[in-house]
Parts: sequence; C-alpha cells; structure tokens
Amino acid sequence: MQIVGHDYVSDRSVGHHGLAGIATLIRTARQEAAAQGAACVLLDNGDLLQGNAMGDQLAQMAVSPAHPVIACLNHLRYDAIGLGNHDLDHGLPYLRAVAGALDMPLVSTNLHLTEPGPLRHWAIATCPLPMAALPTAATLQIGLLSVLPTKTKIWNRDVLEGQAQITCALESLRSAVPKLRAAGADLIVLLAHMGIAHKDEAKVEEDICALAQVDGIDAVITGHTHRRFPGPDHSEGSGVDAQAGTLSRKPAAMPGFGGSDLAVLDLALNRNAQGRWSVLSHESRLRCNTVNTLADPVVLSAARPNHTAIRAQLEEVVGHTDTALHNFFALAMPTAIDALTARAQAKVIREGVAGTPDGDLPILVATAAHTAGGRAGPGHFLHIPPGPVQRRHIAGLVPYRNEVWALRVTGADLRQWLETAAEVFAPLGTVAGPLIDPHRPPYHFDTIHGVTYEINLRRPQGDRITALSWQGVPVTAKQKYLLATNQFRAAGGGGFDCAPKATVVLRNPMPLSEALITTLADPSAVLWPDAPPWRFSAVEAQAILHTTPDALPFIKEIAHLSPNPGGTTPLGFAEIRLHL
Repeated sequence: MQIVGHDYVSDRSVGHHGLAGIATLIRTARQEAAAQGAACVLLDNGDLLQGNAMGDQLAQMAVSPAHPVIACLNHLRYDAIGLGNHDLDHGLPYLRAVAGALDMPLVSTNLHLTEPGPLRHWAIATCPLPMAALPTAATLQIGLLSVLPTKTKIWNRDVLEGQAQITCALESLRSAVPKLRAAGADLIVLLAHMGIAHKDEAKVEEDICALAQVDGIDAVITGHTHRRFPGPDHSEGSGVDAQAGTLSRKPAAMPGFGGSDLAVLDLALNRNAQGRWSVLSHESRLRCNTVNTLADPVVLSAARPNHTAIRAQLEEVVGHTDTALHNFFALAMPTAIDALTARAQAKVIREGVAGTPDGDLPILVATAAHTAGGRAGPGHFLHIPPGPVQRRHIAGLVPYRNEVWALRVTGADLRQWLETAAEVFAPLGTVAGPLIDPHRPPYHFDTIHGVTYEINLRRPQGDRITALSWQGVPVTAKQKYLLATNQFRAAGGGGFDCAPKATVVLRNPMPLSEALITTLADPSAVLWPDAPPWRFSAVEAQAILHTTPDALPFIKEIAHLSPNPGGTTPLGFAEIRLHL
C-alpha cells in the first residue's frame, strides 16, 4: 500500500515515490524489452492492500474503477497478481470486490474459499512473442501459481474461520502443476508469498527451495519477509545461490518491500521439436526505486485525493503529552510508549471482563516492539515530542487494524511467552557483537506489563528469563492471569504459540486507537506500579544496539547501561555500545 511513497506517521517521504516510482521503472523495462525484441509480463506477489493509514482508509471505500488501488493496477496493466497474507486483513468481502474490479486475475492456489467469487486458483497469461524471435507469429502461455504461508490460517483465522481453508503449499503445487500444464501452460511461474530461510535460522514457515523443486515450475518470485534477492540480504545455503539468483537452480527474485525495487527476471527460452519450452539461461536483478526515480503522473493523480484527505485527517489533535514519547531504545529497556499502549489495552480488557468469572484474574499486557528499526531502516522509529498528540502519532502506535484479545494463561505460559520474545537477542560473545539477532525483526520482541523479570543473555535461548515475579512474589507455573495482546500475536504471529480457542476470553472489536486516545486523557489509570517491567541481568558483557541517530539526544535514558556512541552504520543506524 505504498502508492506514493509517503510515511503517514512521520508525515514525510520514505525516500522514493512508491508505486508511482515503480511505474516508471516498469515503463523503462517494457521499452527495453520491446527494443530487444523480447516478450514481457508484469506480476506482483501480494500484500498490496494493507500497510499504512491510506490502506485502512481505502478498505472502507466502495470498490469501483476509480478506487485508487484498482485505477493504479489497471493503469499499469499487470498480467496477474498473487495474494499475500496481509491482503486478507481487511476481510473477504473487500478482497472479492477488489478481485472483481481488476482487469487481471488475482491468484491464490492454496486458499480455498467457500464462496471464491472472482479469485482464481491459477491463471494463464497469454504472452505474444515478437516476430523477430520466431519464423511465424506465436504466443507463449505462461502459467501462474501463487501460494500463501500455511500459517496464514492461524494469523488470519478471525477472517477465514468458517469461510475458507488454506492447504499445504507444497501439496497444492504438486496437484496444480499438472492441471496447469494440461490447460496449455508452456512455462509456469510460481508467486510464493514466503521468505527464503537463512541457513542459521531454526524456524521457517515453509521451505521455499522445496517448492521451487516441484517438477514443472520454471521460475519463482518470492517475498513476504521484506528482503531482497539476489543480493547480500541472503547467505548462500542449500539450494540458495544469492549471486546467480536461483532457488533449487530455478531463476528467482524477491523485490524488497513497500515499492523499494522492481525485480527484472530475464529468461532465455528454447522450444524443442515436440514444441515444449524450457529455460536455457536467466539473469535476475533488482532495480532500486530512489528519490530520483520520476513518479508516474497517472498513479499520483489516482491517489492524490485520498492522500491529501488522510494527511489532513491525521493532523487532528487528539491528546497531549508532557514528556517525549519514543521507542528509540525499545530493544534495550521498557519504554514510555510501551507503557501507554499497555494501559490502553488493559483498559479495554478490564471493561470487557467486568462482572464475568474472569474479572477477578490479574490483568497483564503484552506489547510488541513494532516500528523499531530493523529492515525498514533508521527512519522506522516512533517519536512524539512534548505537546499536542496528533492522530498520526496514534496511527504509529497502532500500525495495523488489530483487535485486542484477552487470553487466560498460566505462569508456565507466561514464562514461555517471554522466552520466545527473548529469542530476538543474539548470543553474547567475548567481543561486542549485535544486541539483536540480524535475522529476527524487532517486532518479534514483546514486553509484558504487570510482572517484573530479568533477561540473562549469557543463558541459551529458552532459558533466559529469571526473577519472574508478580507483585514481588515469584510466579508459579500454575498461577492464572489474563493476558491482553493483539489478535496477530494470539494467533501465533512472530513465532509465538497459537492460543487455543478455549483460552480466548475476549475478542474486543473496539479499535485500540480509540482506547489510546481515552488513555491519554486520563494518564492516572494504571493497573500496576510504574516500575520498569524488565531489565537485563548484569553479565559483564558488551553488545551493540542499532537505533536511529535521533536517539542520541535521549541517551541519558539508558545511562544504567553505560552507553558509548560509536558512529553510524552504512545503512544509517547509530551504533551504541551497551555494557550489560
């Protein structure tokens, strides 16, 4: 949903023109193909419909040819679009309406809807071949398959429950490829909305290399993890060639995120005597979308009314803060932003369970370290200066439309939750290394409010939480609590355990954004002491925190970690050496 390249939370450019810039790169690539006498198709791998405040606004609009999503995609003449898991976030009616208004097929091979409407399990794009390539006119029939992570059925179960099923990606492809070939596909391109696992990553959702090995698949477009391929984002591993751009020896590409890149995958083809096409060689490369890439005026025009309206709406003043609220050090200590979000979630849950048998249980709240750098770069942090709080600040605190859920948990569940959160930290070595595992996004880290605990980074993963207490008393395995969290985390998002249905006490539809606004108006509403929930155990070691350079004026807030600034990284992060 990065149509124009704007960060609505900070109200500034993201450093390029989003899809409007990509449109220019597309036009250039098409012109090159025509000049070279090459055929050309345009594909997208999903997560188009969600990602910022504009996406939330557009999902409430009636879908018509003038709808910005429809207008832009039809203008760019995509041949097909695969489905991403976040495309389900705004509900199936909106998804079906979008699919019905597009001039190209919207494909998902392993999503099975009880009422599929215009969504397709597979598609064939008819691609005219240039006369220069063959003695007679011909067309190439390009078969298109698209798969979602199987865990989408967990992450989006509130949308899919009773309405759809998601089947195993590998088995779905093995079944679909022969059908697509029988329908006339000369080549098959797989749009796999899932990432490429690093060789040292223990948890993977699906093995993309195994999918690429399915007989009959000729090329792979992957995504989901916001990385780039080919290139240095991925290390060499079994089936992964990050220099040649292949997965299981199949041509492949992953074009970043948020309109950051256009992937250009050139395939040199051969047709044998029996008329069967095959890939002789390929070249896979990414073309970066920069601030100097000209913006397509048609895309800008389609989005301009909504872009202007959402910016004006987000300027509304909804509260006040006497102190600066930021998450510059969210991975080194609890933050005031975390505390504010926790109080708002606690308010929602306390009111929702009042008068029920669960109303007497202690309320705890889990808050994620979202918008805290990571792959999105050093500009991806929250900062609310003292003074008026605008609705755009609230949009930053609540980046996705997530319900607040309350789960009935035990002390053992609580400890497991915290151990999973602490897996984002890298093992400590004899010399200062990164504080955070570079393969784990910051939003996998949760702080739990209402208890106190320490994180000992000298210990192995799964045994890092110590001194876990509630009201000064050690937490026992069988103690019962209510834990407030968001629906994504409750469903198992970020590597956490999926909450069984029986433990879900409340699914509150009240927007967390409104709860935050009412909490700002009454800052005294606190369920627990204002002491920090957690801290690092003293282990006589050093680690490097990567944060935004904007954090340096606030460095006294982590004085207890004896911070030592050390310049900036090539990506623009400020390096701060911490003494744990």
